[in-house]
Amino acid sequence: MKYLVKAAIYLITVAAIAVAGIWVYRKFQETSQVGMQTGQARIDGIRRMVSLCTLEIEDEIALRDSIHGKWLLAKVRLSGEVRFDLEQLEWETRGDTLAVRLPRETVVVREAVSPGAYEIIDTWDDTLFGLGKLTTAEENTLKRRLAARYREEIYRRGYVARARSTALTTLRQLTSALPGSPVLVEDRPPQAN
Repeated sequence: MKYLVKAAIYLITVAAIAVAGIWVYRKFQETSQVGMQTGQARIDGIRRMVSLCTLEIEDEIALRDSIHGKWLLAKVRLSGEVRFDLEQLEWETRGDTLAVRLPRETVVVREAVSPGAYEIIDTWDDTLFGLGKLTTAEENTLKRRLAARYREEIYRRGYVARARSTALTTLRQLTSALPGSPVLVEDRPPQAN
């Protein structure tokens, strides 16, 4: 009787290991068969934008985030800028005065391209078997999340308000040289997402 119980436990263990092995093999087979294809690039048009850049930011921060139970800890250097599209200036005449309104700001945050700007410190998997590897698509999603959070942080820290103040001063200096009627430069509040 002991022999039958030992044989049954042995067979169940072997079957469980085989099923787990097949599952792991298929999981890695699916990720390795995902191919990448690129097509020809085509430029439809190039438009030069006249912009007033009043603030450039470069900051090194830690990225600690997860996706699908996979964690990433990395050091990331971000560069950003706050700029104003001068083609979007609103002009209005009020009697003999020309009123100019500063357009909405454009806040751009991107990963710096200098050497050492992105360094992975650690990755780990919290799922049941812990065998998943972080894919490039998942890593890029985490980087996009970081950029969005940092963009909100730029507003929270008051960088945009400071950039608007600098842009208004610069715009007043530019428009003071216009001949003719007096110019009034107006502002609107920052537009955080």
